[in-house]
Formats: sequence, C-alpha cells, structure tokens
Amino acid sequence: MTEESTGWRWVDPLLALLIFAFALLVYSLTLTPSLSFESPDGNELATVAYQLGLAHSTGYPLYTWLGKLFTFIPVGDVAHRVNFMSATLGAGTVALLYGILVTLTRSRLASAFTALFFAFSLTFWSQTGIAEVYAPNAFMLTLTLFLLVRWAKREKEEEAAGQRRWLRVSLVYFLAFSLAFGLSLGMHMSNLGFIPAFVIFILLVNWRILIEPLKLLGGAALFLLGCAQFLWLPFKAATLVDAPMARNAPNTLRGLYNYTLGAFPQMKFAFPLWALPDRVVVYLYLLWQNFGILVILLGIFGMWEMLFRHTRHFFLLMTMYVVHLTFFTQYRVFDLDVFFIPAHLIYAIFVGYGLFRFVEYLYSGLSRIRVPRLALSAAVALLLVLPLAREVRANYAVNDYSDDVAINDFYHNVFQMLPEGSAIVGRGGVFGYDMFYFRYVYDIRPDVLMPMAELRDRASPEIVREAAALYSTVRLGPGERRTGPWAPPPGLISPESWLVPVLVGQGGQSSFGGMRQHLVLYEVRDEAPQLVVSEADPTHEMGAKLDGLQLVGYDLDTDRVERGGRVHLTVYWRVVEGSSKLVVTAIDDTVLERHGLGFGNLRRYVEEFHPDRDAIVVEDYYLVMPSTLPLGEVTLQIGTTSPFTESGTEMIDLATLKVVDGGYFSSSFYR
Repeated sequence: MTEESTGWRWVDPLLALLIFAFALLVYSLTLTPSLSFESPDGNELATVAYQLGLAHSTGYPLYTWLGKLFTFIPVGDVAHRVNFMSATLGAGTVALLYGILVTLTRSRLASAFTALFFAFSLTFWSQTGIAEVYAPNAFMLTLTLFLLVRWAKREKEEEAAGQRRWLRVSLVYFLAFSLAFGLSLGMHMSNLGFIPAFVIFILLVNWRILIEPLKLLGGAALFLLGCAQFLWLPFKAATLVDAPMARNAPNTLRGLYNYTLGAFPQMKFAFPLWALPDRVVVYLYLLWQNFGILVILLGIFGMWEMLFRHTRHFFLLMTMYVVHLTFFTQYRVFDLDVFFIPAHLIYAIFVGYGLFRFVEYLYSGLSRIRVPRLALSAAVALLLVLPLAREVRANYAVNDYSDDVAINDFYHNVFQMLPEGSAIVGRGGVFGYDMFYFRYVYDIRPDVLMPMAELRDRASPEIVREAAALYSTVRLGPGERRTGPWAPPPGLISPESWLVPVLVGQGGQSSFGGMRQHLVLYEVRDEAPQLVVSEADPTHEMGAKLDGLQLVGYDLDTDRVERGGRVHLTVYWRVVEGSSKLVVTAIDDTVLERHGLGFGNLRRYVEEFHPDRDAIVVEDYYLVMPSTLPLGEVTLQIGTTSPFTESGTEMIDLATLKVVDGGYFSSSFYR
C-alpha cells in the first residue's frame, strides 16, 4: 500500500511548510542587517527595488518587482527587507525541492533530508542572507520544475483513468509551468538554456501535445506573457546611472538585445578547449565543497537508478545539468561558485533519489530477518541527522552575516561629519550604491553633493567647484590613478591634491576571494597635512616596537563610546627600520581595519619635504565603533600585519573603552 493510497497526502504540504519554516528561521538568524559587500551587486539591487528602477544587465524585472513588495515589510531598513526576500525565497526553494522529491520517490524521509541538506549547503546558504538574484532564481527554477513534474504525474494518472475532458488538472499544471518559466527569466536569463530539456521531457511524457494546438498556444502565450516583463527595461532606461549599462541602454531593439541576451560577451565561452579539463576540475571542487564525497557518490547512484526507473525524469534533469555545466564551466567571473547553484540543485535531486533507492534496497535486504520497517526508518532518520547537523555546523559561521554592519556604521558617521554644502566623491555605477542608497532611499543630507550619483560623463569638475569642501571615499592621489567605467572621471579630483583620512570604518570583508573593501573618508586638500613632526607629546606614551615600527604613543578623545559612533584617535609612530607591514586596529582581537602607514601619503610626503629619519609619523583620524559591539568594557588594540595575510598579527592593548548604546538605528537616520 502506497503512502498516497492511505489518504495521508495532507502530510506532504505540512512537512514542506515545516521545512520552509525551519530554513527561514536559520536564514533569518544569519541575515545581513542592511547593506553588505558580500554581494557585488546587492547594494544596487536593494536600491533599485525600492525605486522601481532598472538594475544592471540583464535587468531582472521580476526581482525588482518582488523586491519592491518586500520593502513594505515594516521590519528593519529597506536593504534588510530585500535581504529578507532572499531568505524567504531560499526557504521556498527548499520546500519546493521537498515537493519535487516526494513526487518522484514517495519517500518523505529521503526528500526531507535532501531538501535540508541542500538548504544548508555552503554556496546556496551564502545567497540567502544578502540581496542577490541567485536564491530567488533558485526558487523560480524549482517552482518551474515542481510544476513540470506535477504535470507529468497528473498527465499519467489522467491517461490511465481515461479522462478526456478539455479542462483537466494536468492542463492547469502545464499552463502554470509555462508562465513560471517565462517569469523565471526575470531572475536570471540563463534559465533559457533549459528549453531543450523541457521540450524533450514534455514530448517523452505526451508527444500528442504536438497535435493539441490549444494547449500549445496556451502554454506559448503564458510563456510570452512572462517574458513581457522585459518591456520594463525600455520604460526605465532613462534611470540608469551606470556608464557601461547606459552605453547599451535598452531603449532600442539593438540596445534591448545587448542589455539582455547579448550582455557580458567577454565572459561567455571565455576559455579555449584545452582549458576545459581544468574548468571541469574547478566545478568538481565546488561540488565537493557543497556535498562532500559520500553525498556525491550517492548522487551518482541516484543518476543510475533514475535512468532505469524514472527514465523521462532522468533525461530532463541530465539535459538541464549538462547544458548548465557546459555554459558555466566556460564562464569567466570571479564569483563562479554562485552560478553553479542551479547545477547543485539538480544534483541534489539525484542525491535524494539515490538515498531513496539505497534505503529501499536496505529495507528489502533486512526484511528477510524481519526487522520492523518503522524501527528501521527511525534508525535511518537518526543516522541522517548526523551529516545534516555537521553540514549546519560547518557552514554556519561562514554564512552568518548578522554582524555585517560596516557600511551602515561608516555612512552613518560620514553624513554626520560632512560640512554643510560639501561634496563627496566615490565609486560610480553599480558599485557606488553603498553611498547612493542613503540618498536614493532615505534622502539623507540633501545639501551634500554626490556627483557620482549621476552618469559618469555628467560628473565634471565644474560640479564640485562651488562645494564648501570636497571629500572622497576612493584614493585618487599621485600614483593611485583609478581608471575604468566606475571610477571618477579625470579632473574631478586634482592629482596634486592631498587625500587626508578623516574617518576610518570597519573594512567590509567579502567571501569572494577574501577581498576587503576599505571604508575611508578622505578630505581633499590643496595643502599637505602635518604627517611627520620632529617631536611629539602624546597623552599616552608607549615606546613599544612592532615589526620595524615604534609606537611612540597615542591620544584618545574619550574612553566612553557609543555603538555605531566614533572615537578620535591620534597615533604617533617612528620608523626604526624598513617595514612593509600594515597598521591594524582591533577591538578585542576582532580586526576593524588595516592600512598602510600614513594612509598612502607617506611616500609623497617624504619625497616633497625630506623629514629627518628619526622623525615621528602622525596618524590622526576618527575610528568607527561597530554597532554590534557588546555593551560594557572592550579593549582597543593596535598592531601590525603582513599586507598579504592577517596571520602573524602582533597586537598591543591601547585602552579600555566603555561601550554604551547609541541607538542610531532607531533614530531619525532612517525615516
């Protein structure tokens, strides 16, 4: 007797709901509070969703619209709400994965385990806590697959029952599948590559669909209706502030093609054929990272079993898998791992099927010695809890973004410190939204000019000449020219200007290649700062030696700090011998920021002013205190480290700070 014939089918939606709730709970605990550098595009996506504007290629209209709906949730700030969309749709992906597997296997145990294992796999989990398209795209892809698999099941049942009505449940599933597939392109256009797999599967299930024009036309019409979302692109083309995107603005047919199907040609099939084995090895490494060798073997076993027992579904999934791997193994991007999430999702279905068949063989073998099936199921369930718990434990810390508050803390202080009528320069285009967000969403400090918030060719030097003062978050001094489409245009900041650090924030750490985004506010001055002095009289004398540097002493304006606030720190150094080490500041061994001695100004200062070799280097700046600091006493530390790694850091305690609640997240900073 099958599970379905017992009338217990209501259990499956209930289990799917429980899986959804559990995954969403964990994702919410690891959710990014607001903006983050974990996602290269996330700050733009969150802002564009709020504005109902146009994101970078390929436009992502469905993502934008759903993101706008999530911005109405009255919890956290706008970016937090868009991050929560990734968590919600990620949890929805897991629930739908359970639905696909239980439809194929009728094994709730294997389906639930596989869904949860995928939920907490390294790469997929990493995308559920940030504003990015990959978790929402996994939801749309899984929804499309779920509807297609349910259509095939109903089609088979209705054929066996001899149903010939025009309006059948299978037709509803087919039309819903067609619409969902068209809509999924608004999350990621690479889903178009699955068309051959879908066509093959549909014909294998019921080739007579070719002689049912109403069904074909209905499906095609709903698919095109889903694709019609891309009419949003020319409607919103005028809102672009990203120069590379504006050059291919989707306001003509040619521009629309370049913005969508023709986007990023330099990334597609970017490797020669002889490099293909190496690219496959890269994928296999990423697969191992997410599943481990035993689960990979289980997936291979599942492929073999599905080939003979669910042949149509095997060809559907294997065709999708091969097409996806063929394209993305030859795709040149630095964050390649996230592009393989659909492949990991498909592989998880093979894993679930392999587990189902393995347990069935186990049941069959042990039935001869009359082991109760219920007892055996309980034992298997307990055994499966172990690898699942290990998966959660192994990946929790790396995917926990709940303390990623660096951007918000930094700009909270920036907008407090900027003089009235000043101008601030930063990165442009898609990467400038860590700054633009506060203007576009909350209209903070409308008196402050942001020239890079316009198209790059409009950010001319004339725009900033009348500003009361000029500041920058990117270095543009001599020897540090920034080029590229997102850099400030030449002449906006004079190459002869001095960029003097005023405020230093907690460096935004990204999991993509270990990159660190520095958060420094520089004041642009015509005159040199007093960077080197012959004598100093620090309030706190030290005399400690650190890797070729001597910490003469320091000044600190207060020992009472607010969470999310700042302290004024002046540090006095003497260069004892040549050193390439970076200066590090930390709170209780947690690194806040790293910088070269003098913040990039020391070499030029020495060349122009020729100070004595035993002179003292003065670093004078405000340091942002993270809003996640615990209340009570913490230790401010300073030290040195290698520019290539944080290992071997040598730290010295400077002062004990008393941390109090600043409460700026509940203030009028976010209206």
